[in-house]
This record gives sequence, structure tokens and C-alpha cells, in this order.
Amino acid sequence: MNRLRCAGALLVVAFACKKAEPPPAAVEPTPAPERTTGDPACVGPVAAGTPTPLNISGVTYELNGSTLARKAPAKNGTLTLGVLADIKEASEENKANLKTLSAWFAKSKVEMIVLAGDTGETEDDIAEALDMVAAANVPVLAIIGNREGKQAYQRALRAARGKHSNIIDLNLIRRVDTPVVDFISMPGYFNPSYLHAEDGCRYYAADVDVLSALAKASDSPVVLVSHGPPRQEGELAIDRTSTGANAGDPELARVIAEAKIPFGIFANIHEAGGRATNLAGSEVLAQGKPHAALYLNPGPADGVRWMMNDGSESVGMGAVVTFKGGTATYTVQRLPNPNTQ
Repeated sequence: MNRLRCAGALLVVAFACKKAEPPPAAVEPTPAPERTTGDPACVGPVAAGTPTPLNISGVTYELNGSTLARKAPAKNGTLTLGVLADIKEASEENKANLKTLSAWFAKSKVEMIVLAGDTGETEDDIAEALDMVAAANVPVLAIIGNREGKQAYQRALRAARGKHSNIIDLNLIRRVDTPVVDFISMPGYFNPSYLHAEDGCRYYAADVDVLSALAKASDSPVVLVSHGPPRQEGELAIDRTSTGANAGDPELARVIAEAKIPFGIFANIHEAGGRATNLAGSEVLAQGKPHAALYLNPGPADGVRWMMNDGSESVGMGAVVTFKGGTATYTVQRLPNPNTQ
């Protein structure tokens, strides 16, 4: 009997001393690879496709993948371009600004219009601005900035293109080939800290490198269109902020210099707008005179009062650029400021 008790006691002790097996280690999920190029929905791939003839505002074009080529000859070897940027919202002041600037474009006989980003923040604002600008019935080259979300931008473009077939999405059409100049695009913004929307459009250094191939494929002087400017130097630069910093993209500046891109249209830094400079940003180029190289910030079309680096106050502005014989001549239109009248 004692033996049975001892055996039972030993059995209890054995079970009591047996350690529970530890739970299996949690399997860590494989991290997604870090993105090195922009989302193709907003930084479209450069690729060939099936040539398709298009009629845009009565002019024959051919769409081939990411390239749109004008087939009709240029009038007098010139191309006159209207430029708007940073509309921001479809406020009553801004709609009035767009009407005034559109009338100036018509008087200047512009043959194309560039919308250099930050056209609006909401789908409705973007669509309304596109609708007003596209009423000019000339090709409108639109690009996303750092304010628009991809989905809002895409939906707005689809809605506006339902009314106006002359709207061209420079997110996906990466080169527009004309007999006078070739436009190439860098959609989005390089610094993610300044993207307003969760689905904002960021581009990367590898995307900037693609611009070299686009420039090489061009058979006319190149005009680079991007919302953000290249990195420049000094207080005259088109990337100079009110805090005294030069906030442009150094990679963009590098590729412009390496690929010898002579012309550029940029925006975003409101206070540095209303001027064109050399690539370094050390010289403001005279309006109304032809220049062999020119990098323009047209200033904001937005009617919100904004103190400019030259000491003036903006309540909206735009620009007209005429390309001819490898040169560009620009004029900035500043809308009247009630405070100075």
C-alpha cells in the first residue's frame, strides 16, 4: 500500500514539474519592398503603343503610347502657350481670375495651355477649373501637383474630358511632340512631407532619370513641365521661399543640366513666381525678349493675397510664353490688386 502511495506521489510530482511548451514564435510578415519609382497611376510609364490618330481642337495628332505628336505644321514656326498654376480651389475669386486670364489668353491667341499643378484639392474643384480652362478650345496640358490626390485628380479629369476632349493628362502622356518644341513631364512632387493627400503623387530620383531619355527622344527644343521647380540658388530663384530657403529638387536641376533641357515651366513656390530665370536662379530674365534658355514660375492664379519675394502682393497671375526659332519670350499678367488702386 505504501508503495502505491509513493508511486502516486511520484507521478503527481512528475506532472507538476513538467514545463508547458512555449507557444510558437509569431511569424513576422515580410515587409513590402521600399518603393523607388512613382505609382504608375500618376507617374506614367514611358512606352510605345499602337499609333492612333486623334483630332484635338481641329488639329491632327497621333497618340502612340506615352507620346502625343502633332501632325499639322506650326503657324509661322511659332507656338504661343498660356500658363496657369496653383489655382487651389474653385472659389468665386478664382473663377473670376480664370475668366480674366482666359480672356487674355484668347487675345494673345494661345495655341495651348499648361496647367502646372495644384489645380484644386477636391474632385469638384479640379473638375470645375478644368472645365473653365478647357473652354478655350485649345489643347490643355494638365499635370498633378503636391495638393491633389490621385483618385480625385483622375476622377476630375475623366469628368472634364467627358465635356472637353482637348484635355491632355501629362501624368500619362509623358511627351507632347510639336514642330516647335517638345513638352516632357515630371508629374507629382519629390518631397513626401509636402503631399497634402494620403494618395498624393510622389516621384523618385529614378523617375527623374527617365527625363533624360525623353529629352533625347525629342526632335525639337525641350520644355520640361513639373509642379515643383529645380533646386536653384539665391534670392532671385524661382524656388526661393519666404523663409529664405531654396526648396527645389536637386535631382531635377541635375538632369536639366545634364540633358541640356533649355526650357521649363514650374510652380508651387508662390512667392517666387511671376518671373523666369536662368537655370542657376541667379538672374531674372527680362519679359518681352527672346531667351535661348528660360525657367518660368508663372505665380499663383489663386486669388488669396500672397506676399511675393519682390515685395508686391499677388491676387492672381498667369503667363504667356511664345516659342520660336529655339527661343522663348514670356510675359506675366498680374491681376489688379484692389489694395494698390
